[in-house]
Amino acid sequence: MKINFTQQEKVSKKLSPSGEKEGGCKKLMVLGGNIVQMEATLEAKRQGYYVISADLHEDNPGHKVADEYCKVDIVDKEAVLREARRLNIDGIVPYSSDTLAPVAAYVAEEMGLPGNPYKAVCTLTHKDLFRKFLTDNGFSAPWSDSFTNLDEAIIYFRKKGKEGGKAIMKPVDSAGSRGVFAITSEEELKEHWKESLSYSICGRVIVEQFIEKVGHQLDGDIFLDNGKIIFAGFCDQHHVAGKASLVPISLSFPSELSRELKQKAVDELQRIFSLLGMKTGPCNVEFVVGKDGEIYFLDLGPRNGGCNIPYLEQAATGFNENTYTIRAAVGDKLPKRDKVLCDNAKYVMYYRPYANENGRYKELWMSEYFRNKVINITHLMNIGDEIQLTHNGNDTVAVVFAKFDNQQEMLETIDNMSAHLRVITE
Repeated sequence: MKINFTQQEKVSKKLSPSGEKEGGCKKLMVLGGNIVQMEATLEAKRQGYYVISADLHEDNPGHKVADEYCKVDIVDKEAVLREARRLNIDGIVPYSSDTLAPVAAYVAEEMGLPGNPYKAVCTLTHKDLFRKFLTDNGFSAPWSDSFTNLDEAIIYFRKKGKEGGKAIMKPVDSAGSRGVFAITSEEELKEHWKESLSYSICGRVIVEQFIEKVGHQLDGDIFLDNGKIIFAGFCDQHHVAGKASLVPISLSFPSELSRELKQKAVDELQRIFSLLGMKTGPCNVEFVVGKDGEIYFLDLGPRNGGCNIPYLEQAATGFNENTYTIRAAVGDKLPKRDKVLCDNAKYVMYYRPYANENGRYKELWMSEYFRNKVINITHLMNIGDEIQLTHNGNDTVAVVFAKFDNQQEMLETIDNMSAHLRVITE
């Protein structure tokens, strides 16, 4: 059985030292060079583009496989714009990062490159702005408000708690599960306030209604071409037990959600994109179906899904989202697609193994059964690294992808993963 580990690849130079383009080769700037963002660089290289990998961390692996490294603070949109103009880029990609999506949109808008409106991207990447947009345009949305002051947040929660209790508190502009907490009392709000606020770049926290869902929380990537959704891949989320219950530890494809509700989600998403003037590229979506049967969009990030969701969906459906992402970023024509939803998807999942105790990472153990299901592993930590009991999703050692013969087998494996996959510490 062969396991394809993510690895660096050799690259070839396509520009002269002066930066002049040879043979019409287009220049793509990839914001970020970590192990996940490196996937965008590798895909761009496979397609023959000249890649500039940009961030402040010179030792990131993505820089080693790019044609050029640009040292710049990638959360500073003006600094990135200056470098993008100096380098005369043709496109820019904020791979797998909500924080970087507005930077990429700003640069693209200022330089007249392919992309989406900066204002629209900011609306999607700031949870308070997104909630207001949903409410103002008649979409189902939780009650919510954002705060910079703890006392004001407590007063709001006290008032809304009388209407029906549990809330979610999270930074308005942070991705993933960092700083996200379920709140059932004023004491819990006080306890987690500083940590939640610490993950917000703009210094705001949102307190919003906890939506009681039916079935799984949904996750997945959407792709737009000329303002229209051409692909929608919906996965089911599976979560860590206990205190970190908001952290998604696994995604399984395809979702168990009915086709009718999948289509309803696509229709609602299309209305969102049309109202915002979104035109091109990937968008990661998270939503739930409430007990009232309505769809509640929790997050809509105008970038590729984290933990290599594009690979998961390609393995399940054949749709190569990374190819589309790179080509869309530089304005090249995209391959035609006939269907938005995939009815004959394979059964593929990913799992993010985490430690049950603090220590040093010693080994990623697998059962023989599970080893024969694995199709790919992206390693996020090295043997010997310090590791902690997972708290906000940052402490997983790898992303493990596996393929199954049917959905029941896949779901049973996820439910009993401790028998098949364990992080060994010392």
